[in-house]
Amino acid sequence: MYFFLALLATWRLAVQAGCLAMRTPDAEWQPTLRAKGQTAPPVFLDVSMPAYRNIHAVYVGDPDSLPLVLLVHGSPGSADAYLGYLADTVLSRAACLVTLDRPGFGYSSGFGRAEGSLERQAAAAEAIRSRLAPGQKALLVGHSLGGPVLARFAMDYPEQVAGLVIVAGSIDPDLEEHPWWQAAVDAPPLRWLTPKSLWTSNREIKLLEAELRALLPLWAGIRCPVTVIHAEDDRLVPFGNVAFARRMLVNSARYREIILPKGDHFILWSRQPLIREAILDLLPARSPKQ
Repeated sequence: MYFFLALLATWRLAVQAGCLAMRTPDAEWQPTLRAKGQTAPPVFLDVSMPAYRNIHAVYVGDPDSLPLVLLVHGSPGSADAYLGYLADTVLSRAACLVTLDRPGFGYSSGFGRAEGSLERQAAAAEAIRSRLAPGQKALLVGHSLGGPVLARFAMDYPEQVAGLVIVAGSIDPDLEEHPWWQAAVDAPPLRWLTPKSLWTSNREIKLLEAELRALLPLWAGIRCPVTVIHAEDDRLVPFGNVAFARRMLVNSARYREIILPKGDHFILWSRQPLIREAILDLLPARSPKQ
């Protein structure tokens, strides 16, 4: 009994201390990138905005001379979901690559506190874009829950978006599932025993369906080019999201689908060369500096 209680107490301390945080400290980025062949140093950026003390981001490349690609991670996750993309020298020669910790994750303020509002998630991405490259449009890439963040960005900031690459995106409210354990993990006592990054993920996914329904009348406002990439065997985000994208993105300047027979939900990492080509395909020319 005492051993069990000690084990439980140790687990709770680890959870509350932020273990299993799923984030890479700033000091580890440069050696990791170098080991992957990237010689350009990572640069770290913190931007304050009304709802948050800071939104943390890291970028590679010169935003004054290269077009901007803004990379948005899924749930759970952090900026390091795109570490392999920042290490990709083909991409970094063509664009300034910036990846942010979404609110509630990584080293942005409020780690472990879910931000369910897609509007505020998109505003955090816009805060990074406007600080790093004011006057420049960004090409946005989003995986999983990053997909609806991209959609909301394009709805709220149409003049600031050059295009979207939605990878395995959760965008159809009718396909959102609510397993029994979702509510159980959301509340005490399981909440106290769940690592902060996982509880935050569970909470924002729990709120996602209502957020997606609020977007339904806004999809017609997306006019930028969009590429949707999805695997048919995705067991976490149903392939039916592609049909939803096709129905809703009727006003996109150029709508394209890349369908993979296999790859499950993790194509962001397993099919990086293919996604790199999709990014390069939509990459905008650098606008004159304003």
